[in-house]
Amino acid sequence: MVNPTRTRKERERGLREELILNHAQRMLLREGFQNFNLDALANAVEYSKGTLYLHFRTKEDIALSVVTRALKERADFFERALKFQGRSRERARALGFACCHFAVCYPDYFNVELMLKSQSFWEKAHKERHHRYAMESGRCFRAAHSIVLDGLRSGDLPSGRMPAEQITFSMAAITMGSHIMARNRQLAAMAGIDDPVTVVRQNQDLVLDGLGWKPLSAEWDYAATDQRIKKEIFPEVTWLKM
Repeated sequence: MVNPTRTRKERERGLREELILNHAQRMLLREGFQNFNLDALANAVEYSKGTLYLHFRTKEDIALSVVTRALKERADFFERALKFQGRSRERARALGFACCHFAVCYPDYFNVELMLKSQSFWEKAHKERHHRYAMESGRCFRAAHSIVLDGLRSGDLPSGRMPAEQITFSMAAITMGSHIMARNRQLAAMAGIDDPVTVVRQNQDLVLDGLGWKPLSAEWDYAATDQRIKKEIFPEVTWLKM
C-alpha cells in the first residue's frame, strides 16, 4: 500500500531499495556472502555502483538489511499469534505455529542468516543497520516473553526453574536449532525426517513438556488447537496436516 505521507522521491527511493534487496537475496543464496559482489549486484539491478552506495555503505549493510527485512515479517507473524485466545500453553503453541508458518513462507531466510555469524561481519555493518535488526529481533523476543509471563502468572508454567527470559531463550533456541538442522538434507535423511515442520513442532512440545507447562501434550488435544489457530489467526496456511 502506498503511504500518502511520503513524497514521490521517497517512494521511488523505497522501491529502488526493495529492488536492490530482492536481487541481493537471490545472489547471497546463490553465491554465498564471501562471493557476494557489488559490481554484479549493480549490473543485476541496472544501476551504478554509486547508486548502491546511496542506500548502503557496505555489502555487510546490504546482507544485514536482507535479514532484517525477513525478520520483520517473522515479528509480524509473532504479533498476529499473540491475538490467539486460549490457555497460555495454547498461546505458546500459536507462537510456534507462527514460526513454522514463517519458515514455510520464507524458506531462504535461514540460509542467509547463517552467513552473518562472524564478528568481522558485524564490525563492518553500520550501527544504524544493527539498530534496525535489533528492533525486529526485540519484537520477536518480546512476543514470546509475554506468553511465558502469561504462563507463569496463570500457574500453567511452574515458577522457580529458571528466569522467564531464559525460558524464552530456550524456546527460541530449540525452535531455531530444529529449523536449521531439519533443513540439512544429510542430517534429515540420517534421522529419517521427511517433514521438517512436524519435527520442529514436536521438539517445541518436548521443551514445553520438560518445563512442566500445562496442559502437557499428552493431556490436551493440540491438534484441535492447531485448527483453531489456523481458522482464527492464519487462515492462509496450507501446510497444516489434518
